[in-house]
Amino acid sequence: MSAGPAPGRGVPSWAVRAVLLGLLPVALAAGAWRLERDRPTWGLPGWTRSASHHAAVSLSGLPRLVLAVHYPWYGTPWGPAGRWRHWNHARLEMPAERILGFHDPRRAVLPGRFDLGATHYPDGGPYDSRDPGRIRAQLRLARAAGLDGFLVSWWGRESEEALGLAALFRHAGDTGLVLAPYYETGDLRRRGALGVAADLESLLDRHGHEPSWLRVAGVPVVFFYASHRLRPVAWDAVLSRLAGRGRRLFLVADVPSPEWLARRPDWLQRFDAVHVYTPVVFLARGRDLGLAYTTLATLARSAGRPFIPAVAPGFDDRQVRVPGTVVDRAGGATYDRSWQAALSVHPPWILVSTWNEWHEGSEIEPSVEHGRRYLDATREWAERFRRAAP
Repeated sequence: MSAGPAPGRGVPSWAVRAVLLGLLPVALAAGAWRLERDRPTWGLPGWTRSASHHAAVSLSGLPRLVLAVHYPWYGTPWGPAGRWRHWNHARLEMPAERILGFHDPRRAVLPGRFDLGATHYPDGGPYDSRDPGRIRAQLRLARAAGLDGFLVSWWGRESEEALGLAALFRHAGDTGLVLAPYYETGDLRRRGALGVAADLESLLDRHGHEPSWLRVAGVPVVFFYASHRLRPVAWDAVLSRLAGRGRRLFLVADVPSPEWLARRPDWLQRFDAVHVYTPVVFLARGRDLGLAYTTLATLARSAGRPFIPAVAPGFDDRQVRVPGTVVDRAGGATYDRSWQAALSVHPPWILVSTWNEWHEGSEIEPSVEHGRRYLDATREWAERFRRAAP
C-alpha cells in the first residue's frame, strides 16, 4: 500500500506562488490598517508630527483627594434605561469567557431578594444608575463618607455609560463633589489612536464647560484603565492630535505591575500621573502591597510623575466568572491593610476601588450584608489621610 506523497510534494510551484501573491494584498492591507490605527499622522487635519512628550502638571500644593470609581451602567425596566442592564450579567467561564448563562433579576432566590449579577445585595435592591433620585442619594452618601468625588466608568462617546456620566454631571455641583471620566473601553487597541482621540475630543466638546469636572491647574483630568494596551506610537498620535487642536488633558495612566513599568522607563513621559485600579492584583497573588506601592511610587517619582494608589475592601467575582477570584474582606482588615499601604507612599490622591462594582464584590456602597460599614471606614481613613503630613 502506498504511503501517499510526502508532505509538500504534489503541489505545483506555480500554485504556491499564486497563493502567496493572492495573500500579498491581504497582508499589505492588514499592515496599512494597523499603521493607520496606531499612527494616522498624515492627511488628517489636526495631526502633527511634533513630539508628544510633555511636561506634567504638578499636583504639589493641591488638596489631597479621595476619589472612588463609580459605575453608571446599571439599568432597570422601571428606570431611565427601560430595561435590565448589568444586574442580568452573564456567567462567564474563564479564561475563554464562554457564556454559561445569565442572571435573571425577575427570579426570586430568597424572600425579597432576586437573582442579580452581584456578590452582595444592594441596600434597597437593584437600581437604575440614571435615576435622578438615586444619583442624588449616592452623591450625598459619598460626601458623608469623606469622598471628594467619583471617577466615572466611561466606555466611549457612543456608549450608554456616556449617558451615565452626563446624568452625574447634572447633579454633582449640588454637593460639591468633582467627577472625572474613567476611560475603560476594555481593549484600547481596537479603537486605535483615531478612536481614542475622537473619544477624548468628544468628552471635551460635551463636558468641557462642566464646573464639576476635576481639574489640575485648569486642565481636565481623565483616568485610563489598562492604558498599556495602546501602543506607545498610538499614544504619541493621540497627544499630537490634541496638541494640534490646542487641547490639553491631565492624563492618568494605569500600569499592570511595577515590573512592567520598570522595563519601560520612558512610558510615563506621555502621561501626567500613574495609578493602579485596584490592590487586588497584588493581594490575590500574595504580594506585599506596601512594597509594590513603594516600588511604583519610586518609579513614578524618577519620571517626575505622581503615583496614585488604590484601596479596596475586598474582591469576589464568582457570581459572574468561573472559577473567579476572591480576596476576602476579612471583617474590614483587608480595607485597613490597603489604606495603610496607600498612606505609606504619601500620595496626593487615593483611589477607592470601588463605589459600586457589584459584579466583583468590591463596592463600598451600602449592601444588605455590610450596611454602611465601609462608608464609615472610608470617612475615618480619609480624615487620617488629610491630617497626615505631606
